[in-house]
Amino acid sequence: MTKNKFYRFISSTRLAIVLLVIIAILCVIATLIPQNLDKTHYTNLFGSVGATIVTVLGFHTVFKSPLFCFLGIAFAINLFVCTWGRISVAIKISRKKFSLGAWGSPLLHVGLCIILVGIALSLISKHEIYYEIPVGETVTVAGKNGGFTLTVDEFSVDYYEDSISPKQYRSSVTIQKPKQEPLPMEIQVNSPGKYNGVSILQQSYGWEIIVTLSTGQASRQLSIKDEDWIVLGEGPKGNTTLGIAFYPDYDEDQGIAQMKSHKDNNPRVLWVLQEGDEPIAIDTLAIGETSTIQEPLTITFDGYRYYSGLQMKYDPGIPVIFCGFLLLCLGLAFLYLLGKKRIQTPDTNSAHK
Repeated sequence: MTKNKFYRFISSTRLAIVLLVIIAILCVIATLIPQNLDKTHYTNLFGSVGATIVTVLGFHTVFKSPLFCFLGIAFAINLFVCTWGRISVAIKISRKKFSLGAWGSPLLHVGLCIILVGIALSLISKHEIYYEIPVGETVTVAGKNGGFTLTVDEFSVDYYEDSISPKQYRSSVTIQKPKQEPLPMEIQVNSPGKYNGVSILQQSYGWEIIVTLSTGQASRQLSIKDEDWIVLGEGPKGNTTLGIAFYPDYDEDQGIAQMKSHKDNNPRVLWVLQEGDEPIAIDTLAIGETSTIQEPLTITFDGYRYYSGLQMKYDPGIPVIFCGFLLLCLGLAFLYLLGKKRIQTPDTNSAHK
């Protein structure tokens, strides 16, 4: 293959279309087949033969497979070479008579290149971590220009009229960086905060309850988010477990515990002692109350508070992708609004020869 033929091949639109079709097929496969699971999961889904095919061909880790990486690199090379070719053509046209329309296609391709760089930067450098922070507590967050602390000062929820469905929930937080003034901030659903290159998103919320388990000789205080099961020991019918759950607005109908609403109108802790799958004791506690689980073990309901589920996201590729998108839009505007003459690409030039 001569130099000109090789250049036309790696910069051709036909190659780009083939690569994009194969990449799209792999993305569809990744959507249909759950990713990054153990082989046993695929055996349950597809049988032993199907699981072997899936794992051998790498369909269980599509986006990490050598084939997908190769296709991505090949498409990037094709796009960069094609972009350079279009820039060269625009320069030649502009030397004769400058026209913004002549730069539409190059700007569009440059925008695509920048978007591709931004995606690669996101894949390499993106960092996400999720915190469930009780009101009054502080966490340390790593940032682009050094770490900072975040304290959840207050948390509130707005409900619809049914008092069950949340309309909006928000966290009032204080951000503190060493040697700087504290910065108050409010984080809401669909209204994230941003500090030090880190986006702070309101993802979820719940209740943290504080209980004390005591045997008279020793005690321990537990912080439990919403509900939990604690293994106490082994019995003749299986493990003896203690289930603890929080009901902010407790109600009991025919012996069945339920919530009237998600507001803390009638807060109760419900505990149940099980041996294997069989309940052997159950009770509810108001705040400050103590009850005996099983001699000499007792439980005390000490208090409760909201916790806020916040997602910290650092993604340096997002502004790069945004810049690429702006250039792409500018290129489209130049190409279709200002362009009067169709620019011949190296492919079309070679086709006429």
